[in-house]
Amino acid sequence: MISYKRQLKSAVSEHLPVKFSALFFAIVLWVIVRSEEPSEAWIDVHLALTLDSSVTMAAQPPAVQALVSGRGRELLKLYSASPQLRRSIGVDDSVFAVHPADVFTSNEADVKVLDVRPHLVRLPLARIAPVAVRPTRGNKIAP
Repeated sequence: MISYKRQLKSAVSEHLPVKFSALFFAIVLWVIVRSEEPSEAWIDVHLALTLDSSVTMAAQPPAVQALVSGRGRELLKLYSASPQLRRSIGVDDSVFAVHPADVFTSNEADVKVLDVRPHLVRLPLARIAPVAVRPTRGNKIAP
């Protein structure tokens, strides 16, 4: 019985540098293989809105996320260059539908946008009152 304990103890404690090296290389290999597997992730989308001159944002726009599919290393590229939702906003565009085709990703990342949430975006828009310009005495307005 004592010999089994001694054998187990020596099997665990002998050649520790070799065992730790093998564990390290196994973890590195696992990370490399894992980054090649296809996966999906919800990524925050930057709203690149072009506002009409008669409206402004009254508050922060809502957060939009996109479900993106691709290899793990391709998804990591999206965290540095986040996808964008580009749209021109007019006076009557306070609510609009968002589709996966509306989301633009970086050309460097080989990914596909599968879904977007929320599907309807409500923008907190406020109208800007037009400014009336009156000539003052002595100033002439050119025709």
